[in-house]
Amino acid sequence: MKCFEFNQLAAYVDDDVLSQEEKKHVEKHLEFCPSCREVVTALQKEDAFLQAAIQSPVLPSEFDDEVLSKLEPYQPKKKKWNWPYQLLTAASIVLAFGLGASFLSDMEKSDTGNSETPVVQEEKEELYSVEDEGVLLEVTDVRASPLKIEVFYRLKPEEAVLEDFLKKLNVNHLSQVGDDYESLPPSGKIVDLNGQELPQSEVSLGSNGWTQNSVVIKPAKNDELPLPDTFRAQIEFKDLFMQEGEWKLEIPIDVTEAKKLTKSNSYNIDFMYDDFNAGPIEWELSTNAHKLQFYAEYTKDKRDQLKEIMKARDNEELTPMIMPELSILNSAGEELLIDGVNLESHMGESFIFDYDFANRVKGMDVTESLPRSEALTLRLEGFRLEEPENTQFALTEGMEKTDKNGWTIESVTVEENTTNSKVVSIIGKTTISKLESFIVEVSSDKEWVAKEDINTTVTNDGTFIIHTNMPNSITNYQLDITSVTKWYENEREIMLW
Repeated sequence: MKCFEFNQLAAYVDDDVLSQEEKKHVEKHLEFCPSCREVVTALQKEDAFLQAAIQSPVLPSEFDDEVLSKLEPYQPKKKKWNWPYQLLTAASIVLAFGLGASFLSDMEKSDTGNSETPVVQEEKEELYSVEDEGVLLEVTDVRASPLKIEVFYRLKPEEAVLEDFLKKLNVNHLSQVGDDYESLPPSGKIVDLNGQELPQSEVSLGSNGWTQNSVVIKPAKNDELPLPDTFRAQIEFKDLFMQEGEWKLEIPIDVTEAKKLTKSNSYNIDFMYDDFNAGPIEWELSTNAHKLQFYAEYTKDKRDQLKEIMKARDNEELTPMIMPELSILNSAGEELLIDGVNLESHMGESFIFDYDFANRVKGMDVTESLPRSEALTLRLEGFRLEEPENTQFALTEGMEKTDKNGWTIESVTVEENTTNSKVVSIIGKTTISKLESFIVEVSSDKEWVAKEDINTTVTNDGTFIIHTNMPNSITNYQLDITSVTKWYENEREIMLW
């Protein structure tokens, strides 16, 4: 892709110069060219600089050398379009120089992250590359540990390929593609230096953007075939930008140092409740990723109770779940990003949660990791339980109090909403402990009235109010409590590293 000349990019920054078609042509190029993006960013900053200067009521009295020292001329690249456009007039140059160092200092402060103008970082040099069917794939970074191998890459399609791709999807920019198009996922594996395939548990794509992305390979533990210190990652794409081709790379991986910094441990204290138990907690920490495993199971009496409810419900979707609420914090109290959670359930009776954490916090670049000396703490807030419920009430307006299975309906009132509908308010209370919320299905004795699922919260004393809209002609209602959510608070902090 050939770059635009300086005055062409300046014309793009000025909203009144280019036609919409010309702007779209520039924007397509900017998506893939960091050099031109950097020029556009500088021009946008300069424009903001001048606008602020024009609106400034007082100008500094002296001509500041610091301003002159910081103005670096841009060397234009090969000319592509012949647009007659001059960016800075003599008056604007004089105005910019006359502002002095104090204003420039404010502009420099805005580059620390508080500015609305994005800062374009210098493009990394590629480590490996392969090109086919007009699409260049460049590997820019490799981060590897015994827990995760991540290969970062960028894509550079030729203009004709990009235009054809966008045309096929009937969009103007890649930002509009979203989930409407998914290319074939890459195949990936890890092999030793003799070519023997090593065990792996997952191959997936990262989610760092359309042209800047990564391939993730997670090794699996295998005592018979342990992960060696050095091996190779083989990655292959068959479809990029709707082009069928072959983009194949073999990348050397060295985890010698990462192995030394990888640590495993466990927390053997169990969390005991009347209905369920949880623990132990096991974890493994490394340079770019962390794994944490949490075990939980219902007590025998609770399992028997839930089996009866599920049998009466005969609904496979309404199954129990015990979910720990936890996070990992660094020494500054920032939460590490979660890469994913895998749940293994045995008949809805016991559960194993496998958490994958990235060794970074929000705001860090995807290729960065926290230093391995960073103190890490597991913060457990408690446990949230989702369980099926099988309690029904037949209700009428103005009825007396009725109760069943720890639930009480105290009143049913109505208020006219429109000439055809009314608001029905069902007020009640429950004695079920730890209840946070529940889901009810409200229907009527008329088949033509659609059922409504309502998520209802519960106050600390167990009180709840359910509001639903009904036709004015309906006076009888069925209330079916289908599932409940309970919250067991248990704040605890455990030092991991």
